[in-house]
Amino acid sequence: MASNVGTNLVLFSSFIRVRFGSMFADAPIRWTAPTTWPWMFYIWSAFALAGLAKPAWNWFRRQRADGWPVTEGRIESVKVSNRRLSFTANRSYCFAELGYSYSVAGTFNSGRYRRDLPTEREADEFVRDLQDKAVVVHYNPGNPSSSALLEADIDVLLQNRAPAPAADFPSAANSVPDWIRPFLWVFVLLSGIGLVVSLWVHLGAVMGRRVAPEAFFWMLHVGIFVVWFPAVFVAQRLVGNVNRKDLWKVVLKDSPDWMRYMVYGFFGYAVVNFLFFTTKAPSGGSGANPPAVVWRGFSGHWMAFYSAALAILYSAARAEDTSPRCTNGHLASPNALYCTRCGQPVLRVR
Repeated sequence: MASNVGTNLVLFSSFIRVRFGSMFADAPIRWTAPTTWPWMFYIWSAFALAGLAKPAWNWFRRQRADGWPVTEGRIESVKVSNRRLSFTANRSYCFAELGYSYSVAGTFNSGRYRRDLPTEREADEFVRDLQDKAVVVHYNPGNPSSSALLEADIDVLLQNRAPAPAADFPSAANSVPDWIRPFLWVFVLLSGIGLVVSLWVHLGAVMGRRVAPEAFFWMLHVGIFVVWFPAVFVAQRLVGNVNRKDLWKVVLKDSPDWMRYMVYGFFGYAVVNFLFFTTKAPSGGSGANPPAVVWRGFSGHWMAFYSAALAILYSAARAEDTSPRCTNGHLASPNALYCTRCGQPVLRVR
């Protein structure tokens, strides 16, 4: 049965090779001639632009609305929804929506504010106790029916409401331990170096050349474990008891959009690159100094794992620890006024 599976995989990869042969051609790359660039450059560029488009548009809207006049509004409704991806039934993104009303020169208008959040639990916490609250609304003086709520004004609402009940808070275990935080940026740097070197090796292999010394082949193999173990460790601490289908949304929630798209793109490319590798891999073993095609096959996986470790560790390094602590640094329950270990007052991050 195993041989049948192997045969089917080879046949399928051969079909991919024949059907999309021009995409895998080992032709020389001339940077002054875009037609010679590998197809993966265009795919990666599309992911990068997709990741930057939304933040750029949101930044433009915030800058434009920041100069508009303001009026007092009111949160009329709150809503939490799930937007399912069309290509899978198991993945979805949550967003919280606030419906608000405001008046300009005696005329009532309405608007909506939406924020994407990694999990439904965080979306529920975001909208908690916001209905019927007063809020500052920025409106377009030339078209008063066009309005916006700025992030700073929303943050004021969130900070001024009462704390959530203790049962509504995630466990303190769902945070990165203090002892590893000083080392996170070191692992981020190592992951970035591994990704850049893997990409360099892969581009050389695409052109049919080995651009790195033989020692790099095993160094890049071992390097994955150096950064992947801490990445898995912090991911487990961040996920905790969160539903496993939300794992990637939780561990990457503090990373920029382009970085998340980069991870998805490299993993998708690794699958396609592996299918190509199965049609070109040498049958007699790679030996001590593997040929360029072997470097190409393995470097596709290196890029995937180094990029994932980079994104996970970067997200963990950027995540702020908002758990309540006493003046001596001990963790405390969400509604505690004094520490149960030392009796000192509990400080809260705002």
